Amino acid sequence: MKKTSVILLVLITILLNFSYQGIAQSKAKKKASISEGTEWSNTWMVSTNKHDLPRVLIIGDSHVERYYQLVTNKLNKIAYCSKFTTSRSLGDPALIAQLKALFFSYKFDVITFNNGLHGVEYSDEQYSRYLPVVYKLFKKTNPGLKLIWVNTTPRRIGGKRPDFDQNNQGVINRNKAVEEFTKAKNIPLIDFYTPASVNLDFFDTDGIHFSKMGVEVQAKMVTSEILKALNINGQ
Repeated sequence: MKKTSVILLVLITILLNFSYQGIAQSKAKKKASISEGTEWSNTWMVSTNKHDLPRVLIIGDSHVERYYQLVTNKLNKIAYCSKFTTSRSLGDPALIAQLKALFFSYKFDVITFNNGLHGVEYSDEQYSRYLPVVYKLFKKTNPGLKLIWVNTTPRRIGGKRPDFDQNNQGVINRNKAVEEFTKAKNIPLIDFYTPASVNLDFFDTDGIHFSKMGVEVQAKMVTSEILKALNINGQ
């Protein structure tokens, strides 16, 4: 009887150990970042010691890098316009860590948020799970914030070809999740995808970034929505 009890105790210990390891591995998997070949970010905060105008933050990827200056020019003497761009995607805990560090030092009246072109290795479920996470972070760290969401542009095969690449369905799925979330939260949503999906002239030769025409359209759409958030008539 005693020997049987010892054997059972050993078996229970082994089973509990495997169970613990499985839970730990599962948690680690959920929290792990999936890095791209090159990761980058750019924090550009302007007029940080001035408080006479509203503060605007434009968050996104390399698309923002192209249209940011045009938006800044349009908002001259209306708002201080900063940017934070990154290759990190929703689904990646590193993005949340980056934003927490940013909001530790800076607060904003208006934020435009565009994310979804990077991080193709994250599943639709992983991406969608972070929508409420980043939303709560925005609201918690920026009292009185007016948030504007921006959906993701299509992914085409390069060479000025009309074909969409193999990851474009992921963009469509992410945009659908964003549309449902922003509608439920009554958040203004800028739709980059629809006009770009039917206009090849919006694209540069790589099929990902926008041409001068496309960038100008993006800047106009973003500026218009920011002015609405600031209760200023569009220009």
